[in-house]
Amino acid sequence: MTTASIDNDLYSAIQNQAIREAKSDHNKDGEVRYRESQPFAVNNQNWEIDTTENGTVVVGFPCVSHWWYPPIEVYDDIADPVDRLVEGNADKTRLQVYRRGDDWYCTFNIEYDADTSGETPIGVDIGERHILAVTAYGEDESMLVSGGEAKYVRRKYRSLRDSLSEAGVRFAHVTV
Repeated sequence: MTTASIDNDLYSAIQNQAIREAKSDHNKDGEVRYRESQPFAVNNQNWEIDTTENGTVVVGFPCVSHWWYPPIEVYDDIADPVDRLVEGNADKTRLQVYRRGDDWYCTFNIEYDADTSGETPIGVDIGERHILAVTAYGEDESMLVSGGEAKYVRRKYRSLRDSLSEAGVRFAHVTV
């Protein structure tokens, strides 16, 4: 299947991504096996959020040939930011939809101006050498969390996986 065999108005990039993900979920025996670790993702211009007449929040995103609007459960601690987004008072970013067991989830980030009077804003950066760097605005202190230990653990288990693979071991239970 290619984008040429699909008759719709979606961008070819969305169609190609959907085709790749659908092919990776189908086995040669025809059975579909969804992988929880591979979320379906769309950029900010390719999804929308709205409320229905009864107040249910729905998220719309493109599928292969049409848009899908599933209802979502909005947790209390994110209700205000979601309301801002629905009302058009916030900017949206990338949406990801993924599955854990029988449950489906969606995640997205939004940006909006907030009143921070009386609070100290901080900046956080995630990196390779220092996993976390934090600094408070107007303060002379900062905090760095080294990535050396995480890098060592990644390298150790990558080496272990490689040696098990070379030995022909298909499955191994490793206790951390």
